[in-house]
Amino acid sequence: MSSGAGSEAVVGRIRTRAIALGVLASAGGFLFGWRAGVSLTICAAVVIFSFLVFEKLTARLIRPSGKGGLRTALPLLLVTVAGLVLLGIVFPWEAFDPVAGLVGLSVVVLAIGAEVFERPGEA
Repeated sequence: MSSGAGSEAVVGRIRTRAIALGVLASAGGFLFGWRAGVSLTICAAVVIFSFLVFEKLTARLIRPSGKGGLRTALPLLLVTVAGLVLLGIVFPWEAFDPVAGLVGLSVVVLAIGAEVFERPGEA
């Protein structure tokens, strides 16, 4: 297995774990109330989308296709900007639950941390 294929497998596992953790955490957040559920879901969605955008941008930088560099990256960058604008709106919202928001922002970190426990040759 080449290094590129190995790193793609790692990123794929992190992506899958982040989405699964986001869904589970979001469902759990609603058990504590609608404010916690909405705050957690929005923050988790923004951080997961940001991770996916980062993944696509780095793939394009590592393997450039040769066509329209900024033009092909612009939609990805706009998604990130939209996510940051959404967070800017949500953070000052009166009903925002900061603890739930922090949990939502940490789903990708938890997914990356879980990779430490992955045994070589698994997956």
